[in-house]
Amino acid sequence: MNRRELCTALGAAAASPVVARLSADARWAAGRRAHARAQGRALAVLDPHQAETVRLIAEMIIPETDTPGAGAAHIPEFADLMLAEWSSEDDRTRFRAGLADVDARSHAAFGGDFVAGTDAQRAALLTALDAEAQAALRARAQAPPRSRERTLAEPFFQRLKALTVYGYYTSEVGARQELQYEAVPGSFDGCTDVRAARVGPGDF
Repeated sequence: MNRRELCTALGAAAASPVVARLSADARWAAGRRAHARAQGRALAVLDPHQAETVRLIAEMIIPETDTPGAGAAHIPEFADLMLAEWSSEDDRTRFRAGLADVDARSHAAFGGDFVAGTDAQRAALLTALDAEAQAALRARAQAPPRSRERTLAEPFFQRLKALTVYGYYTSEVGARQELQYEAVPGSFDGCTDVRAARVGPGDF
């Protein structure tokens, strides 16, 4: 599978409603630019505790095996930039509320924040969140089109998974070590309007 097929198959656009409107190649380019800009940038949406929670969850979604996991892809910094520049204020509020819910569930289940739990405790909590997210997505798919977007927001855990996967596979380690991708020029299309290629958060 090449990078274009991956960006399409992964549903990477779920990382942001704005990204959803981009082509697979533009999604890839947007992710690569986001990683470059996130390096050395101060957090703008997440606080340090929230960023650490994102890091731990991301590492459980894509753990290190014979290739680097999400921990090597700087997912908290990437997610923070995507939330700051590619998401609405409502999306940012829902994302932070989702992280607060993770800690609330952790306190109810084992008496502490998610980051303080054992691997087994965190895995059990994420398994439950994933099952709820899948059930919510099925309900969303079955809802009447007019009420789907208005009444059934995307589950938090689904959004975090999308950010993790999108961020990982557009990162240096994900692209070069997992996909073994080497940058080459894209296909030539003589009919393409070059103005359409300049895609960024300020264009929407």
